[in-house]
Amino acid sequence: VLVAVASAFAQQPIKIGVFSAQRVSEETEDGKKIQADLNAFQDKKRKELEAKQQEIKTLQGQLTAQGLSLSADKRSELEKTIQKKILEFNTAQESANKEMQLEVQAAQNRFEERLLAVIDRFGTQEGFTLILDAGQVAWAAKAVDVTTAIVDLYNQMGKQPSPAAAAPKPAGG
Repeated sequence: VLVAVASAFAQQPIKIGVFSAQRVSEETEDGKKIQADLNAFQDKKRKELEAKQQEIKTLQGQLTAQGLSLSADKRSELEKTIQKKILEFNTAQESANKEMQLEVQAAQNRFEERLLAVIDRFGTQEGFTLILDAGQVAWAAKAVDVTTAIVDLYNQMGKQPSPAAAAPKPAGG
């Protein structure tokens, strides 16, 4: 049996390709949209944190400007408020970092799942034996780089409705 398998492979030429996942991410419409969404999310979180930070600076400015004229109780109250705001800021900053990590991970997972489907279709259609991520290859001739073709197919597949979206919906639902 092994001899039959070996001779079958011997009769077919081995076709190997490499692609740059980074380029696919940067050059596909989907990859660009994901990056824009992540940037927008990051900007939103940054603005929220900057607002909290500005609030702290304003309160610290009040304390500095009015510190000597405030009663001990009012001064103590303002100092406590500042400490509370600093704690809230630190918590919000930690939360924003974790949220960003979750968003990035989810986006990477969605993109990778879609990319693998595109590579599967491309490899099957073009008769490849093996397609490798260029990031994992020490060297490859430029002739085996199939990144541009994968980008084109990815964008083409992105314009087609997914099988789940194209499926008819049940009546009454």
